Amino acid sequence: MRAASAEQAGGRCEIVRRYLEAFYASRWQELMGYLADDAFYVDPLLPEPVRGRAAIRDVLAYCHTWGNYRGEIVNLFGSGVFVAVEQRITGRVTSPPEGMSQAVVGQTFDFIEADVFEFDERDRIVRETIYADALTLMGQLGEPFS
Repeated sequence: MRAASAEQAGGRCEIVRRYLEAFYASRWQELMGYLADDAFYVDPLLPEPVRGRAAIRDVLAYCHTWGNYRGEIVNLFGSGVFVAVEQRITGRVTSPPEGMSQAVVGQTFDFIEADVFEFDERDRIVRETIYADALTLMGQLGEPFS
């Protein structure tokens, strides 16, 4: 039983790796295939959580409209239905995100983020929660954190 659980966690880690690769490459159809229909997405930079594959895709695609960036996986591990990934996110703002001034354009950023994924019995992502160092990000962009 324990070996099967470890094998399943390893498979879910690989799913998260592929999900992130699809995100950074803007492969939205592929990304949506990893999500349950009613998946839930929580990000501290959003006013409220997002529910549903299409809505999550829209939020993630929006991220690519304001910046060029990439994530480097620092740690990736799982246990049971959960997978956690620590990433270093680096990039440059190309257009001001909603609510930010034009002054952020051209600013570079480099911050740490941890994401926790929860899976269902079909190995679909049912929840992604982002724990980003938003204070560092906003400071690097010269924007107040509220």
